Amino acid sequence: MKFKIRAGAEVDFLTKDELNQVLTDQLGPYRGGVRYKRIPYSGTLPVTVDAPESGFVWSVKLVSAAFNERSTLRVYTQTTDPSSLVGVERGVEADHVMRWQDNQLVLFGTQSLIVAGSGEAERVAGLMYVAEVPVGREWQL
Repeated sequence: MKFKIRAGAEVDFLTKDELNQVLTDQLGPYRGGVRYKRIPYSGTLPVTVDAPESGFVWSVKLVSAAFNERSTLRVYTQTTDPSSLVGVERGVEADHVMRWQDNQLVLFGTQSLIVAGSGEAERVAGLMYVAEVPVGREWQL
């Protein structure tokens, strides 16, 4: 959009659509609010599920698992060291589902989640549900 200034010079301003396009191109995923993701996984135990991309934060909501043999679900962050344990399935539930409240299990940067079993299982398949925001917007989770 062009405006004529009384001094005789022309100034070129962005229109609303042009500004929106520039912001979308430059900021991309950093714009907007919370994005919810459903992340499938499978493999030989223990399985490294996934991690947020650099610059993003996840609040893990749910991890589900189906084992090929009887086992209980265990969830770790970064490593299967006992100090990294963030969830242990209690009892002998058949569904193998763990849930966390808002901001109870938060993964930053490239922190991965590891699903393991305690029992005879060798393989697992399942889903992880997360809420994702850019770093600095953790208050939205």
